[in-house]
Amino acid sequence: MKRYEPKQRYSVSKSQLDILLYLLKYRFLTSDLLADILDRDRSTIYERLSVLVSQGYIAKQYDKTFRLRGRSATYCLAPAGIRYLKHHGHERTQLHYKNRYFTDEQIDTQLLYIKIWLILRKHYADKFYGYTKYQLNPNSYIKPTPHLKLEGITDAIPDYFVELFPAFTLSWRIKKRINQHIEAADESEYRYPHLLLIAGNSSTERRIIKMTADTYAGFDIFTTILDRLMGGEKEIWLRPEDVYLDEYKTTQRVLLPIEIEK
Repeated sequence: MKRYEPKQRYSVSKSQLDILLYLLKYRFLTSDLLADILDRDRSTIYERLSVLVSQGYIAKQYDKTFRLRGRSATYCLAPAGIRYLKHHGHERTQLHYKNRYFTDEQIDTQLLYIKIWLILRKHYADKFYGYTKYQLNPNSYIKPTPHLKLEGITDAIPDYFVELFPAFTLSWRIKKRINQHIEAADESEYRYPHLLLIAGNSSTERRIIKMTADTYAGFDIFTTILDRLMGGEKEIWLRPEDVYLDEYKTTQRVLLPIEIEK
């Protein structure tokens, strides 16, 4: 009779668990992004990732075409890591069994929202908690669930939803998404988060401003351009209601409000 040999079980250290939890939160990460999140040097992070890959807790997505395309290796939870987190009481782990079906474009979108959050976290240190769609209860939000929510650390700080509209996004798609938020705000019993609408270029931002300048909703709208956000400046936001399109280029941009208006 063949003797049963149990699979080797590895203990998970605190630093390794942190990585698994960040992959649960963000779904996909690169070593550079994880180094920024954890404030550690890249070589240390790469070593920790390599160990988790060898133990089967995470999967590395990389092939020879990545270098030619200027792509970084990406990491996500593997089945062993998913099972580990599930057995230790973490929710929504089942979503991550479909990681292997994500396209490069979908992964890039995930990574871009992470970069946006890290920049906003830097600009408004200790003001917000950041939650991804994988941490939010989908039954409590519009569909599809917003990729990113900023939640004030106190009741005096407003919450924000972040929506990204790449260049050339069709206007009807933008309008439909904004209307979803307006309808949800009308039905909500609580203060609805403000909207941060990030446009892929200035033309798209102008279209957003034009369609929202006269919008009446239970929240405020702020717009900016992705390149401005990535550039590191803080005063990058416009309120559509305060913008005359003829003076769009010269309109003074502002910081985000971090106190609820009374």
